[in-house]
Amino acid sequence: MKLCAFLLVFAGIVDAQVYLGMRLKSTQIPKRNTSHCASTPSQTYPCLMEITLQGVRFSVVGYDAKTLGIKHLLTSDRRFITGDGLRVGSRVEIAEDKILALRGWKIYGATSEDGWRTILRRSLNDQTVQSVDGTVVDLSKPVLGRTHVFEVVGFEKGGI
Repeated sequence: MKLCAFLLVFAGIVDAQVYLGMRLKSTQIPKRNTSHCASTPSQTYPCLMEITLQGVRFSVVGYDAKTLGIKHLLTSDRRFITGDGLRVGSRVEIAEDKILALRGWKIYGATSEDGWRTILRRSLNDQTVQSVDGTVVDLSKPVLGRTHVFEVVGFEKGGI
């Protein structure tokens, strides 16, 4: 397993060691940080945006203001890799009824073995997502068990 991790890092792919609860250093946070980011439509945290941790570029890192513990992570860095080998650009087969569409937020696919939610696309006001073969799937009327292959555009963890 260690050889596999070494080869991934050597190839420029990072097996992120960043995890929920990990404490940020006070030097990583601006003195008067007023940024707050939404991790769900109804949950916000003080946050850092576009920060690199352990070699991975995170779009958003939400944290607890008192403990500096990480509460939410969002990345679309192609160097990031989940414990089970998924990364941005990976193709995943998912049943229509297993896709979660939060209108005006994001459309999520399956969760990786180590708890990372796959993001299939940002959601506007529609509930459709396009599969790799071009099929447009209407998630307001999912067909039970019908699967499609989608490309992962990002990963998210925590916040809920």
